[in-house]
Amino acid sequence: MMSEFDFVKQLYLWGSPIDCYVQYNWITNDQYKEITGKDYVDASTSTSAGASESTSTDASQA
Repeated sequence: MMSEFDFVKQLYLWGSPIDCYVQYNWITNDQYKEITGKDYVDASTSTSAGASESTSTDASQA
């Protein structure tokens, strides 16, 4: 039987995003880096701030 790590690694090789598997604790941040070669960045914290800023900027220009 395939481990969760091996399953997620295969999904990545097929081109699927795997960020959610870190969020659901299927793989660790270190395993994410092992698979992708990149540090895991929580999209919910980094994207939310940027989205809020761009929304407020757009609204002020309207």
